[in-house]
Amino acid sequence: MELSMTTKIRARKAGWSDELIERIEASEASDGQVENLARGELAEEKISGWLDFLEHNPDNPFAKAPFNIFQTPAETGVKATPGPDGLRLRDINIGSYGVVPDIWDLPNDAPRGTQSTGQIMAAGYSIFDKAEVWSENAVDLYEDAIKDRWIPATELDWDDGLQELPEELEKAVGQICTVYSNNGLVEQKIIGRWLEEISYGFHEVKLFLATQAFDAGRKVEVLRKRALINGGGLGQAPLGQIYRGWYQGLTFTDMLIALNVIYKSYEVTLFESAADFVQTDVERKIFEHLAKDSRRHLDYGLGHLEWYARYKPEVERRLPIQFLRAEAAMVQEMRLSTSERESLIVLMAGGVENLQAGVDKLKTLRQRQYDAYLDNLASIGFDRPTPHPGLAGQISDPLEGGVIAVRAVARS
Repeated sequence: MELSMTTKIRARKAGWSDELIERIEASEASDGQVENLARGELAEEKISGWLDFLEHNPDNPFAKAPFNIFQTPAETGVKATPGPDGLRLRDINIGSYGVVPDIWDLPNDAPRGTQSTGQIMAAGYSIFDKAEVWSENAVDLYEDAIKDRWIPATELDWDDGLQELPEELEKAVGQICTVYSNNGLVEQKIIGRWLEEISYGFHEVKLFLATQAFDAGRKVEVLRKRALINGGGLGQAPLGQIYRGWYQGLTFTDMLIALNVIYKSYEVTLFESAADFVQTDVERKIFEHLAKDSRRHLDYGLGHLEWYARYKPEVERRLPIQFLRAEAAMVQEMRLSTSERESLIVLMAGGVENLQAGVDKLKTLRQRQYDAYLDNLASIGFDRPTPHPGLAGQISDPLEGGVIAVRAVARS
C-alpha cells in the first residue's frame, strides 16, 4: 500500500521518520487509518507499537479501526484553570468553547463544540434563537444551585424544632404549605415543558432550568412534610388563577415574565418576610432555604428580561401587554383565593383574637412585595410605569383590593 501524498505530508508534519513511513506502507494499514493517526500527531514509538499490533493480530476486528476520533476539528490544547470555587462552567467556557452563537443551527442533540458526523437526526427542539432564552448569569446560577443544595429530610430538626401549636395556627401553617407546594408542582411541570424546547447550543440555560425544576420539586417535598408532621394536615388547593398567567404565554419569554419575574418577585418577598408569620424554628429554616432558591429563579428571569429587551427591541412593544396579563392573573389569585390571605392574617395576628393586627401586617407585606417587584424591574433598567392597578389595590385593601381595578381593566 502506498500512502497518498496528503497522508505523507501529515505523517512528516507529525515527526515520523522515512523509515517508519516505509514500514507503514509495507503493512496492512489503510491510508485512512494512517491519515487519522497523523492528524493526532502521535509519537513515532506509539505508531511503531500499533504496527506491531497489526502484524501480530491481523484478524483482530480492531485492526480495521478507522481512528475517526482524530478527525474532529475541535479546538485542542485548551486547558481550563479552576478558580477559588473549583472548576465551574464559566471556567471551561474558553476559546471556541465559550462562543455561544446568536442562532444555533443544529436541530439534533449535538452539544456545543462537537462535530457532526454528517448524518443528523432532528430532535424536538423549537428554540434556536439565543435571545429567546439567554441570560448572562445562567452559567453562575447553575453552579450556585448545585453548591447551595439542601436536604429537607436530614437538614431540618423535625424531632425538636417543632412545637404543638393552637389549632388555628397549625391549620394556617398547613394552608400556606398547601398553597406553595401546589405552586411548586405547577412550576415544575411548566419548566419541564419548556426545557425540552431549548436546543443544546444553550446548555447553560438548560442546566439552570433543570435546577429550578428540582428546586420546585423540593419545595413540594418540604412543604408537604411540614403540613403533615404536626397534626394540621393539608388545606384547600389554591384557585390556580395565577397558573393561567404562566400557561398563556406563547413564548418562553412570556412564560418567564409571568413565573420568574412577576410571581417570583412576590414569592421571594413573602419567603424573606417569613419572620412575620413563622411559628417554629423548622418553618424559619424552611423559608430561609426556599427564599434563597427562589431568589436564583428571580435573578435568571430578570437577567433574561434584560437580555431580551436589549437584543429583541422589535418585540418590546408587546411586552407591556404580557406584563399586564400576567399581573392580572396575580391580582385575581390574591383577590379570589381567600385561603392564603386568611392564613397569613391568622398567623401574623398570632391567632383569631386580634385579626386587625394581621390585616395591618398583610398590608405591609403587600406593600413590600409591590415595591420589591418594581425595584427588581428598575434594577435592570426596565420601565414599568403603569403596572396593573389591582396590585396597588391589594395594598390599600388586601381583603377585597383590586376588585374595581380588575373590572376596569377587563372593560378596557
